[in-house]
Amino acid sequence: MLIIVCITSVAPAQGQTLKERLVGTWELVSATSLVGGAEEPGPLGKTTGLLTYSADGYMCANQMGLDRPKFATPDFRGGSVQEKALAFESFVGYCGRYEVNEEERSVVHSVVTSWYPNWTGTTQKRFVEVMGDRIKLTTPPFLSNGKEVIGVIVWERATK
Repeated sequence: MLIIVCITSVAPAQGQTLKERLVGTWELVSATSLVGGAEEPGPLGKTTGLLTYSADGYMCANQMGLDRPKFATPDFRGGSVQEKALAFESFVGYCGRYEVNEEERSVVHSVVTSWYPNWTGTTQKRFVEVMGDRIKLTTPPFLSNGKEVIGVIVWERATK
């Protein structure tokens, strides 16, 4: 009987730590939600985004809907109440510091600035799965539109 042992990408590549593998800029591949165990599209629909982890412990994540309408006015501080509400509803973004838990395969984002005021000053935990040039970040369960959901976001290492 032949037994084959496969080493998956969960193991560090060439001896790199999880933190070393996260450092860099990542482009959004997909954002979905698990609701009651069933996968659904993420709350922003089709999206684009960037995630950056710096070597000195800072991070920044931004995601926005692809069909995000522009304001009718070119005034940076302009826009109707409805336009501003739609802009808020079609964007997620925050920045701060991060720490990696190598054993748990998780990263904790300590939020300094956020589009969502309630996240400022909080920590946001994400479980990390490394898949070659992609990472999958999964949230603990959270409340969205009155339902408990788990966010699943896949990022691919950015290239020129």
